[in-house]
Parts: sequence; C-alpha cells; structure tokens
Amino acid sequence: MSAREVLTRIVHQWPRKLAAIGLAFLMWAFVSTTDATIGQRSMLVPITVEGIAADLVPIGIPEFAEITVTGPTQRLDRLRPESVEAVLDLSGLSGDFAAPVGVSPPQGVVLERVTPAEVLGILERVATRQVPVTVVFLGAPPADVRVFGSPDPATVDVRGRGARLDRVAQAIVAVDVGLDVATVAPFPADAAGRPVDDVTVMPASVTVTMRSEAVLIEREVPLRLLPIVISGVTEVTPSHDSVSVVGPPTLVTALQEVVASAVLPTQRPAPGRYTLDVNVATPSGVAVLDDVSVSVVYVEPPTAP
Repeated sequence: MSAREVLTRIVHQWPRKLAAIGLAFLMWAFVSTTDATIGQRSMLVPITVEGIAADLVPIGIPEFAEITVTGPTQRLDRLRPESVEAVLDLSGLSGDFAAPVGVSPPQGVVLERVTPAEVLGILERVATRQVPVTVVFLGAPPADVRVFGSPDPATVDVRGRGARLDRVAQAIVAVDVGLDVATVAPFPADAAGRPVDDVTVMPASVTVTMRSEAVLIEREVPLRLLPIVISGVTEVTPSHDSVSVVGPPTLVTALQEVVASAVLPTQRPAPGRYTLDVNVATPSGVAVLDDVSVSVVYVEPPTAP
C-alpha cells in the first residue's frame, strides 16, 4: 500500500475517529484520577444504648455489632469504627424486648449487613437498700491482743438488679491489721462472704478506725503450798487445792501449777489454831482471783530433859 492510500484511510471520517480518541482519553483520565474502585469491608463497632429509664438496667446486650459496608476502596481504607454509630434505642420498653440495631454509615459508604440486626434482651428493674459494713483483717494481730475495727459509715447503700441484690447481705472492707486508720473500698458480699457481681456500693469508700485490747483468759490451776519449816506446827491445811488465775493466753495456758508460801508470824505464837495469809507466786501479768489462806496448828514444842 502506497503512502497516499495510508493517508487517505487516516483522514477518512476523521471527525468520528478524533471523537473516539477524545472519549477514550476522558475515560482514562476519570479512572486514573478518582477512587471509583468499589470494595467491601467488615468491622466491629461499639453499640450505644439509649432511652433506658433510670430504674432499669439492660441484660443480654452485646458490646459490639459487626457491620459490612461497601464503597470506594480508598474511602473504606480510611474508615474507622469510631466514625460509624450503632445505636440501640430502648425508649419506652420494659421487661423482655426485641429491638433493632440502627447503624448510620458515613457519607459515600453503603451499609450491606449488621450482625446482630436485632437484639433480644431483658430490662430488669434495679433497687437500692442498706446493708451493714463488715470489717475483716488482713494478717494476724500480735499475740494476746484482740483487734477491733469501727467503720464509718457503719451501713452503706447497695444498688443492683433484684436477683443480684437479694444475695447481698453485707459490704466487706478488708483492712491491714497493723494500721490505725484506713480508707478502703467496700465490696458487696453474701452472708458467707462471697462477692456479688453487678452490684454498686455507695459511698465508694469507708474509713475504718482500729483499736486493740489485751486478751485475758481464766483458768483453774493446781496450788502447791511450800512446807512450813517451823517447830511446833502439827497441822497445815490450805484453803484451796487449786486456784483461778487470769491473764494473757500464752502465759495462762503454760502454767502447770502455782506455788504458795504461808506468811509466818514474826514471833512464836501461843499454842492453838491460826489462819495465815498466803503469798501466791505467778508470772508477771497473771493474777490470782481466789483469796488463799492456810490453817495451821501450833503446839508447845517439848522441852529437852
């Protein structure tokens, strides 16, 4: 084919050919400069609950909803869960309910699917009542010492759903036994001391003032009277074979016996029966509760021939 024929074919119907080239150029420019590529994406978004009455609490509501959206890929790549709002409106509802999850996607994005699309749950009524504060101690107190804790306030309010609230018998505060004053957070518990979940305690803290006192116990122990070494004594009768003592548990429980000695007169008495006082020896901190005495008989000692 000659050059003239080639040129003739090129210029043949040249307006249509030029228009086709222009249209192709415009389509290429549009695709290359826009985000017209469509994609799909799924993500979890938090569910916001609205319209709940003050004395009701929802049960069975999921924390998140899974949404599937379509749109330009560049827009989907920039999409974040916080830019999508999932709302569960419970206005005017009570008891068992079935409510749709409403999702408002950003502009330019199409919502395809929501899971769950509907939430089945229960709106339970909540109540408030008072329970006593119980102080428990962490650690062991010193030997022979009893520790007490006075909570302020002595009672607190607990708030929760009926079934949960019925289990609460007390609010427990745990305090280190070595402290004088402590401010701690109480937790709701049943009668056995087990925590009860989903119950709020008000106020959120309790101040505990500690005090301690010595522990004293009483016990009966044998009494051993030391011999009376004096001439002329023919009969010795103590008023007690055993005595009651009181003192710290570690000292009192260790006692096997107490030893007593008669208080002798400074001068030799005339023959006859006498009642003498008795000194009872005990460890420091231990006291004898009984009045102990000893009856003795004096006779005139025989004279030497």
